[in-house]
Amino acid sequence: MKIYFYSKEEEGKELQKEIQRIVLDFFKRNGVVVITNLYSRKPKFEQLSFENMDGLVVEGSGSVDEVGYLIALALAQQKPILYLLAKGSLLPDQLRSLMQNKKLKKLFMLHYYSQRTVENFLVDFIDIIETGELRREVPTVKFTLRFTPRADRYLTWMSRKTRLSKADFLRKMIDEAITGDEEYQNQLRKPKEEEGEIDS
Repeated sequence: MKIYFYSKEEEGKELQKEIQRIVLDFFKRNGVVVITNLYSRKPKFEQLSFENMDGLVVEGSGSVDEVGYLIALALAQQKPILYLLAKGSLLPDQLRSLMQNKKLKKLFMLHYYSQRTVENFLVDFIDIIETGELRREVPTVKFTLRFTPRADRYLTWMSRKTRLSKADFLRKMIDEAITGDEEYQNQLRKPKEEEGEIDS
């Protein structure tokens, strides 16, 4: 998998530098090849092609105009885009039209990040590239679950190892169980097939 990562280099922006490090470390750990404007030998935008790339990730601290060409190029090649804005940032006007366009909205994802949440968005982005769909929905159902101290120690250990919160780790496990359970998946498809039989 190959990703283009764009982030503006600015002096004194510690959060931005930390996010750059987190993003680059995450991709490295997950075997993703990263092309970026941050290295000393920067590829020129005019020479870029998204034909052999799987997506674009933008840390949006800079002006949208700076990355407008990259966004247009990725959209033209039907490549998914993850646009990261620091929590509390204002949504740039240029991005509103992308967010409101139903067709482009499927390719353009905008998330407000913090140091704690940025990796979750990267995990989702890789899922989209690999499966073509967002596997993890926004959690809305509240559920209370009590663990033994032994189970809690394990979850704490796995949380540190995977760099996911305990809740996100459990959600990911359940999501993987759902997609891997053929009997359940067949049951989900059944009503649709029966509807098709009624229509014909």
